[in-house]
Amino acid sequence: MPLRKRAQVQELLSGKGKTLNRTPFVRVRLCLGVFVCVLVLSSVPLHAASSLSVLDFGAKGDGKADDTAAIRKAIEAGRTQSRPVTFPRGQYIVTQPLEIEGQSLEGAVAGAWNADSCPMPTLRVSHAKGPAITMKEGASLHALALVYDRKDGAKYPAAIQVSGCGVSITNTRLQYCDDGIMADGKSNTGRLNIENVFIVAPRGVGVYVTRTYDVPTLRNIEVWNNASEMFPGPAFRFGHNDGMRASQLFAFKLQVGFEFVDDETGAFWGILQDCATDACSVGVRVNGEKAHTIGITGGFFWDHHMTLDLLNPKANVRVANAELQSNGAPAIDCKACGSLLVNNCRLTRAMENKEIWSANLESAGSASITNCRFEAFGPCISIGKGVKQGVISGNVFAPSSHERIRDNRGADAAIVISGNSGG
Repeated sequence: MPLRKRAQVQELLSGKGKTLNRTPFVRVRLCLGVFVCVLVLSSVPLHAASSLSVLDFGAKGDGKADDTAAIRKAIEAGRTQSRPVTFPRGQYIVTQPLEIEGQSLEGAVAGAWNADSCPMPTLRVSHAKGPAITMKEGASLHALALVYDRKDGAKYPAAIQVSGCGVSITNTRLQYCDDGIMADGKSNTGRLNIENVFIVAPRGVGVYVTRTYDVPTLRNIEVWNNASEMFPGPAFRFGHNDGMRASQLFAFKLQVGFEFVDDETGAFWGILQDCATDACSVGVRVNGEKAHTIGITGGFFWDHHMTLDLLNPKANVRVANAELQSNGAPAIDCKACGSLLVNNCRLTRAMENKEIWSANLESAGSASITNCRFEAFGPCISIGKGVKQGVISGNVFAPSSHERIRDNRGADAAIVISGNSGG
């Protein structure tokens, strides 16, 4: 570049030149300079500048000091200033309940929730005075761990209590709590979102969701028992839910994997997709008298006793494309059900039992089992006098000496049995 033009550019860039005489070349350089500045500024995370760190309010995060007062101050400041509260990595001792509404608590390591280690910031809960965190309307929790310092004989309230609409819990780990994530049973918890959550060794219920008067979403939640004893569970309990979408939920070594119960305000309506149980006593249990409508699609259910325990005379249950394995009891034990549809499933057990039916149908308004595969580990389908209508067709029974179908229907039952292979 000629010296004269270089000097002119330097003058203009330093603010000393005359703006009226800028050449096209200089204008391009100035535009590029402004563009680069904009890019640099836009690369700075706005969240980082707008969040409040609990360390700035006196928290230590050293696993020794009581950080409760500092965390509460940060939460109050975040509420009044509409700013999220963040936790740098550390161990924060909490000795009093916390409450958030219309705001978020976030770990500094977003997305970390590893099952074998705990790399995210951790709240060590050492009290039984109430839920560790109560989440009201519009509250959000992300990338934090809650670990209980349990004392023998103590009874702890829920680790996280949901008490409002629009609550979001993501990338979170709960360890050694009594109950994990629990709806309070009074509030409308609609639009609830829970995903990427790992719950370790809960003594009671892992997740309880009810009164979601609008569509809730649950995804990728593990309730895992690594203790020598089998805790009662259930891993997941569902009450009144309108249009629940639940997928990739997993329960390991609890008495009950999934339990459906009545709520005085209504019944369950929703689907479980690609969910699973392993080493539970009962995989899925449907209780109560409300007309629950439950769809189970895909997944595997490998249980010590029974997989599907139906005890509700008004429930409507659909199961498709799933693997159902039981050992000490039927894979499907239908003592009472309004409507049962089982299609394209595999029913089996880990060992042979000559006395236990794979599907025991005692009482149902209608019960249909179609296009399923029954392995050769025991008798297959028993139809009792309480079944009013049904279809047993298109099933494949593996070669064995066991009885395939026992038909003890009542005199007025309308049941079609046809097109089964090996039966």
